[in-house]
Amino acid sequence: MTLGELMTVKTTHKKDEKSDQPIRLFHLSHNDLDGYSCQMITKRFFPKTHFFNSGYGQEVSAKLNAIGDQLRWHTNFNANEQRILLISDINITKDECKLAESIAQESDTTLYLLDHHKSGEAQAREFKWYFLDNERCATKITYDWCKERFPQSAAAKDSIVAEYVECVNVYDLWKSEDKQRFEFGKVLNRLVMEAREIGQFMFGDRDNEYRLSLLEDALKFLDNYRNIELDDHLLSIKKHYLSEGKASDTIDNLTAKYVVTLLIKNRDRFTIHYGEYKGLLTYQIGNSSILGNEFLQSCPDYHFFMDVNKNGNTSLRANNALDVSAMASKLFGGGGHANASGGRIIGFRDVYTYEQLRDRIRPILEAV
Repeated sequence: MTLGELMTVKTTHKKDEKSDQPIRLFHLSHNDLDGYSCQMITKRFFPKTHFFNSGYGQEVSAKLNAIGDQLRWHTNFNANEQRILLISDINITKDECKLAESIAQESDTTLYLLDHHKSGEAQAREFKWYFLDNERCATKITYDWCKERFPQSAAAKDSIVAEYVECVNVYDLWKSEDKQRFEFGKVLNRLVMEAREIGQFMFGDRDNEYRLSLLEDALKFLDNYRNIELDDHLLSIKKHYLSEGKASDTIDNLTAKYVVTLLIKNRDRFTIHYGEYKGLLTYQIGNSSILGNEFLQSCPDYHFFMDVNKNGNTSLRANNALDVSAMASKLFGGGGHANASGGRIIGFRDVYTYEQLRDRIRPILEAV
């Protein structure tokens, strides 16, 4: 099946597409260079986009369900809009295919999957909306798919974007003989994979925006394949985004200020209680000592700050309002100092959304 044929497939899970309808795109992609680059491409072709990123395993279902929730809850979408659910760079399982199909059916949404992993061959044979081509990376497939849909768009004629796609394709398929593109792709990969400052579990939209913004900045270095110059500027590119181009400081300080501002703005969503004490719960936020102290100083009505990592290890911080060493000992089999302690949640299993973590933690705190 060609990409052109994919767009004309009529199946029971999708409504017919009309060329004059405005489109709202829900795009789930892998959380690596190829996956984010797919979204960098669709952002250029589709004016209304909602981005989600996932690794493999149970996270895929969690993110699909999150998309399903948005499709069901957002009643303010324009009734004339056509909704498309696009999955790229993830070879989802048969059960995940059925889940995606059911979400599309329930929400009257068109469904496509664009991938290049050989392990998805069985699903590609079974599901007509599942496109597989292991000769191109997912970014190149997505780019070609978009160009077929919108051949007259400015994005389809942008030579820099086309060259970016080739660099990702060369790197992702490990065509190291194409040295200039391969070396540029290596720097792109490090740029996007080391962009962990914001945290995808707490602020998925901002984290995605951050990584895509860094890749957009990298385009400025693509003329003459200035990969070494790009490598030299990686830190300054990050700092420019985190400071909104207004301040000069260390990356740690800029990150702390940026993330704490987000935590304060969204604190109602992240608030938890331990008896009469009020705290803030984060998941895989990183730098919990710096962020916790910054937050507690900015919000003196909060008594503690708690971060949980992917293994269930907890980091507790306070500002003389609560002895978190006693809290850590009682709840998590840990201990430490009055204002800085930690422990571990027994029987903790990976969670893939903040809401899953909050639902796991609240009963522990409320059992006091």
